[in-house]
Amino acid sequence: MDGPNAKEALLGALSGLLESGGDMGEMETTLPVLLEYLRAFARSDVVCAMVPIPPGPVAEHEGVDGVAEAWRDWGAAFTSVRAEAEEVIEGSEAVALFVNQIAVTKHGSVEISQPSAMLWLFRDELVARLEFHLDREAALRAGGLKRPAGA
Repeated sequence: MDGPNAKEALLGALSGLLESGGDMGEMETTLPVLLEYLRAFARSDVVCAMVPIPPGPVAEHEGVDGVAEAWRDWGAAFTSVRAEAEEVIEGSEAVALFVNQIAVTKHGSVEISQPSAMLWLFRDELVARLEFHLDREAALRAGGLKRPAGA
């Protein structure tokens, strides 16, 4: 492989994001960037999972188009959703990005903030699964990751 593999490309992008302050912007702006990355670095059978705080059901979507569908479904209750990247935790076959989501509800225009995590799982140097977790510790467990000592 001439260029970076999926994990190397992701870590490079996330490093740059954190160095520039972590502002991921609005969901409509972030989604095309994510989809472009996945089109280049995801397996054809990639799965996207939206993982709520238990006991809510996990919603799975197949393929890169499924990622777009999952984000649209998640954002349907809000007039705006933006995210701020806070921390990256790397393992041999997984990368977690801790984010803070800030959303404004359609009903009542209430601004809410939710600590959450994006989890990328890799197989054969490609993204095999992308999970969005509302529980950061659950994301770490799902990826077999541990926070660095003292974090």
